[in-house]
Amino acid sequence: MELTWRKRLWKLGDTLFHKMTFAEAATFNVLRLYAGDIPAVPLYENQGFIGLSIKQADWNTIKHDITRPYPLKDNSVDFYQAEDVLEHIPYEALPAVLAEVYRILKPGARMRISVPDYRCDVYANRCQRDSAGNIVFDPDGGGWYRDGKLGGGAHLWFPLWENVKALTDQSPFAKVEFYHYYDENGNSVTRPIDYTLGYVDRTPDHDKRVQDPYRALSIVVDLIK
Repeated sequence: MELTWRKRLWKLGDTLFHKMTFAEAATFNVLRLYAGDIPAVPLYENQGFIGLSIKQADWNTIKHDITRPYPLKDNSVDFYQAEDVLEHIPYEALPAVLAEVYRILKPGARMRISVPDYRCDVYANRCQRDSAGNIVFDPDGGGWYRDGKLGGGAHLWFPLWENVKALTDQSPFAKVEFYHYYDENGNSVTRPIDYTLGYVDRTPDHDKRVQDPYRALSIVVDLIK
């Protein structure tokens, strides 16, 4: 085998078996974190994210539970995105999650959050409800619901503008910008999103399910330190 091909194979092996760490990520000139497994599509991969997964570590993903503290210095992260992940965390645990992200973000940096909006018909119509009409389980969100209990990675709470706003209001962030959501009267609110900061897949700009008529699918909000 030619030496050049050997070098290429060694480099490929290093990439395949390398596991990212916080210590390595902290050396980057720009550090952008993504809560969860980074979707394997260029629109995400090209934005230079380091993923945070409870399941695995690989060349661009750190194995980490985002409800736990980060071994990172204060004011060290340039951008943080949490897309379709916070609904899998108990609601009462989220204030601490937001506070920890605030700690590691640089001044002026953003945390971009997107969660399903359960006033959207796409989500509301697929859910299981109790006798009072309250949503108790989203079967398409994963997990299980038995004897009044949720588990297996199910959505543990069902985001609406009011309960998300309650979280952002009590957070330490200096500024909050809501882009997409349904208000308390069920009206869809959609403001332009700068996707160059962080791509969001489940919006009417990218998801055909909510393009006709054009309406919100997710609650999308930026929290600015």
